[in-house]
Amino acid sequence: MCQPKEVGGMGFRSLAKFNVAFLVKQGWRILTNPNSLVAQIIKAKYFPSESFLNSRLGNNCSFTWKSIWAAKGVLSDGMCWKVCNGSRISTLEDSWIPDFNNARLSSYVNNLCDFKVAELIDESSRKWKEEVIVSTFPADVAVKILRIPLSKEAHDDILAWSGAPSGELIVRSAYKLLHGSEIDPSAYALQTDYRNFYKKLWVLNLPSKIKITIWRISWNYLPTRVNMHLRRISNNSICPQCGKGAETNNYVFRKCPVTKTVWKELSFTEILKWLTWVFEQCNPFRREVFCCTIWAIWGDRNKQVHEKISRFGKETTNFIQIYISELQGIKEKIPKNPKEAKSWKHPPDQTVKINFDAAFDGKTCQAAMGIVARNSEGSVLLSFSKIHSQVESTFAAEAIACRITSQLGIDMQWPNLIIEGDALTIIKKCKTKNGDKSKIRAYIQDIHRISQKIKDCRFEHIPRVANRLEHIIASETLKGKEEIYLIGSTPAYVEQLKVLEMKGSID
Repeated sequence: MCQPKEVGGMGFRSLAKFNVAFLVKQGWRILTNPNSLVAQIIKAKYFPSESFLNSRLGNNCSFTWKSIWAAKGVLSDGMCWKVCNGSRISTLEDSWIPDFNNARLSSYVNNLCDFKVAELIDESSRKWKEEVIVSTFPADVAVKILRIPLSKEAHDDILAWSGAPSGELIVRSAYKLLHGSEIDPSAYALQTDYRNFYKKLWVLNLPSKIKITIWRISWNYLPTRVNMHLRRISNNSICPQCGKGAETNNYVFRKCPVTKTVWKELSFTEILKWLTWVFEQCNPFRREVFCCTIWAIWGDRNKQVHEKISRFGKETTNFIQIYISELQGIKEKIPKNPKEAKSWKHPPDQTVKINFDAAFDGKTCQAAMGIVARNSEGSVLLSFSKIHSQVESTFAAEAIACRITSQLGIDMQWPNLIIEGDALTIIKKCKTKNGDKSKIRAYIQDIHRISQKIKDCRFEHIPRVANRLEHIIASETLKGKEEIYLIGSTPAYVEQLKVLEMKGSID
């Protein structure tokens, strides 16, 4: 019941594990808020000269401390370092490479026991020492290291939570880590073929009672007469509808003459491999009809057993068709008022607006940035594009583009600046001055540092349709592998779009 739905469970939370996840959260607060009153009291009493992660349980301790301390192992497993200067991070002993288990490094590299990550960074250029890394680490590890972003200015390394994109521990991610570590894959080996079936089942637009019925059938959990007989609850195992065969799942839903009539009426003439086959062969609507039919057949069977009410094949078919029609009527969405078309807007007087976007190629891990700066009249001041290698994701590509845009404002000495992009998460991080712990922390730190040097710098989010000019430049640059830097103009392939945006006549 507590297993994820995609492996055949119901997705219920285990209360015991959820409680441990809350304790992990308390440990995280002690670690990240050492100046809080609670953290100071606990530290003074239980680990005055050590860190929380290296603390010992001790004697005569409170139940509260025992509980938090017991969850410390889960906290350690989920934490990772965010590299900046690398002086606090051990190359082998600490977790610092994203999506990689550092325990494997010891089997490849034996000469880095006392090495710090700082020794892999060129402080003068704030770049990784590529030759050293490639010659020291296995190829797959070296690639991951070279994709870790470094800020232009060195800061202290920080601990972050690897289970959440934000780097901050949330109870849900702690529960997921705890639950995932205790799943026995061999226990679900027989259900491997059912994974796609379960995924398709739970996304159907049907009432939960119907989907749960199908789930119970997949695990043979329905109280058929054969199941009841095996559990010594009933002595009768004959099908109550036809009075002929033994009532198993297979018989009541496929072999019973009453059931066959229903399937024939609904044009399910042959069901070869039962649940998985039907879900594989049919479109979503036919899957819904199939599930509703099974639910109705089981309902008819229960009425026959408990109320002595019989419903023939044609009546069942009519009920199913009416029920599905009602479901379709509920799903029909009320037409929404058309939204006002959004387009690029001119900045205020004496202000420059710079728009940015990024294009990313996951196969080559290359990204291209498209940037256009315009004044209050909509005239282009410059257009710019650049290609970057060893980029981890689209998320990182957008952050790099925003950092380049911010630096461009400094280089051009524009005192009043609006920086616009369609990456909402990036814009939110740029607006928030709290310390970022995500994978793009290095880029966000640089953006904050650069923006503080500009007299008036604002970050604003715009819809993607209003950022098409920059998107096209980035895409064409990535496709053609040719960077641009044009003063007062844009590439010819976006000239018409530029004119339309300047006039404000684009939809």
